Amino acid sequence: MLCKYQRTLKTFFYHRRFISASVKNKDEIGGKITVCGRTFQRDDWTNISPKILSYLGRNLHIQPYHPLSFIRQNIVSFLYKKFVGRMGNPIFSVYDNLSPVVSVQQNFDSLITPATHPSRDKSDCYYINHKYLLRGHTTAHQSELINMGLNNFLVVGDVYRRDEIDTSHYPVFHQADAVRICTQEEVISTRFPTPVTWARATSLKTSADVLALIVLKRADS
Repeated sequence: MLCKYQRTLKTFFYHRRFISASVKNKDEIGGKITVCGRTFQRDDWTNISPKILSYLGRNLHIQPYHPLSFIRQNIVSFLYKKFVGRMGNPIFSVYDNLSPVVSVQQNFDSLITPATHPSRDKSDCYYINHKYLLRGHTTAHQSELINMGLNNFLVVGDVYRRDEIDTSHYPVFHQADAVRICTQEEVISTRFPTPVTWARATSLKTSADVLALIVLKRADS
């Protein structure tokens, strides 16, 4: 009799726990989530965990005396010295505190990532909902910055991917993207600063022509 009572009680608590868990999950899907000061609607794409949320805002790459900050400073110093304007001023803009929250359009569509590409999977990304996620790479900001009219810039920041933790992988790491957009004349003058090259350059119409000239010049050398 006692065993039968215990089995009944166990079954009762099991179903109660199952129902409670189901209600909780349903509430989470239909509820709100706050990320980096912005509030988003949860949906069935939401898979960001409290542990990952705790890493946001640490910004180790801009913390004084942190090793990542030293690396960032070295990269910035190199670009500032290597690329200067006519007056000797640095031509690179540095963006090292952009929000890690980006749209699906920024993270994938702007980079022409196919809709069926595995990098879009929930198993690879931390989605806030079906429209927003934590950036999987700092390249997610390139299209936006280029559309702002910038042609020389550096983006440094923390990125998030659902990697298995091992000796070479962790779900949070850092990237640095340097972008420099050159005109055809700049490409030609840098690689082939000769009168013959400039004479041939006048007939170039597209970037493909520039690339073809580079290939031909290398073949001649």
